[in-house]
Amino acid sequence: MSLAQSETAGALRADGGLTVGDRPQPRLSPIPNWNVRHGIAGVRRLAQLAGEQGMALETCLDGTGIAPAMLDGDEVDILVEQEIRLIRKLLLALPQARGMGLDLGLRHQLTDFGIWGYALISSRTLREAFQVCLRYIDLCCVFGKLACEESGGEVRVRFDYDQVPADIRPFVVERDAGAIAAVQRQICGVALPLRHVDLAYPRPAHAARLAAHFGLQPRYDAPGSMLVVASQVFDQPLPQANDATLRMCDAECRKLLARRQAYSGVAARVRDIILRCPAEALDMEAVAARLCMTGRTLRRHLSEQGTTFRALRDEVLQMLAEELLRTTPMKLDEVAERLGYSDSAAFSHAFKRWKGVAPRALGRS
Repeated sequence: MSLAQSETAGALRADGGLTVGDRPQPRLSPIPNWNVRHGIAGVRRLAQLAGEQGMALETCLDGTGIAPAMLDGDEVDILVEQEIRLIRKLLLALPQARGMGLDLGLRHQLTDFGIWGYALISSRTLREAFQVCLRYIDLCCVFGKLACEESGGEVRVRFDYDQVPADIRPFVVERDAGAIAAVQRQICGVALPLRHVDLAYPRPAHAARLAAHFGLQPRYDAPGSMLVVASQVFDQPLPQANDATLRMCDAECRKLLARRQAYSGVAARVRDIILRCPAEALDMEAVAARLCMTGRTLRRHLSEQGTTFRALRDEVLQMLAEELLRTTPMKLDEVAERLGYSDSAAFSHAFKRWKGVAPRALGRS
C-alpha cells in the first residue's frame, strides 16, 4: 500500500509506516554483515568488467573462493566477503577501474536480481517499490545501509557505507547508485530528475562523468551520501503494476531471504571464529566451546543449515592460505603455523586436497 505524503519531517519505512517528529526513526536496511550471502549477479558483472580490461577470468577470481563455473548459475550465492575480495583485487590490478563503478552499476538489469526485481516492477508505485527494496535489500548486491526520508516535498535516499572498507568505498557507492538508477529506470520507464546529490568522499578524477550522469554537480566531502528527488514522483503509477504478481513475488522473496539468513546463524559464527583464530580451526570441540555448546550440538546446528564443520573450515583456511601465500613474505612453515597445522607437510597435504597443486606453485602478487 502506498504511503501518504507528508510535509512534516518523516521517513518512508519498509514496514509500511511513516515516522514523524520524535517518533521512530527512519527504517534502515540491515547493518552490513560480511558473512551474509549475495546472489552471483554482482560478481558476474565485475568479472565482465575485468575481462573487458584485459584481465583473464581465472586471474580475476583466483583467491576469492569463487569458481568460474559459478558465474553460469542463476541460483548461486556467494559471501559478501568474497565479493569484497574480488572488488579489492580488481581495483588493485586495474587502477582505471576505480572510475568505472557508476558505469558498472548502470549495466544491471532487473533480471540480475531474480524474484526481487520482479517484485519491484510489479509494485503499484515507486513508493511501494522502494518499500519492497528496503524490506528485501539483502537479496540484491547493495553493500551499505539505505534509508528513505521524506519532508518538505522531497524524498532523500541516504547511503550509509561507513562499514564498507575505505579503499573500495567510492567504487561501491557509485556502483550501487548506478544499479539503483538502472533498476529505477527499468521500473518507471524514465530516469527520475534529481534535485541534489551528496557524496561523502573527495572529488574524484572522473567527476565530470558523474556530473553528466546525475545531470547536476554533486557535492563532495558531504557528511553523508544522498540522492534527493521530488516527493510527487514517488506516487506516480508504475506501468507494469500487478497485485497478484507482487503477492507471489513477496512470498518468494521471504522464502529466499530466510534461506540466506539461515547461513548467517551458527555457520556464520563458526566462520568468524575460524577467521579470527585459524589455529583453532582443526579442533571442532574448541570452536564449539567458544560458542558455549558441545561438539555434538554444533554438528547438529550445522547439519540443519546444510553444512559441516569441515566444509566451513576448509573454505576459510583455503581463502586465508591463498591470501597469505600471495600477498605476504611468509615462508611455508610460517603459513602452516599461522593456520594451525603441525608442520608444512601437513599444510601442503591439505592445500593439495583443496587446489590440486602444491602451495609452492602459487605465485606471489
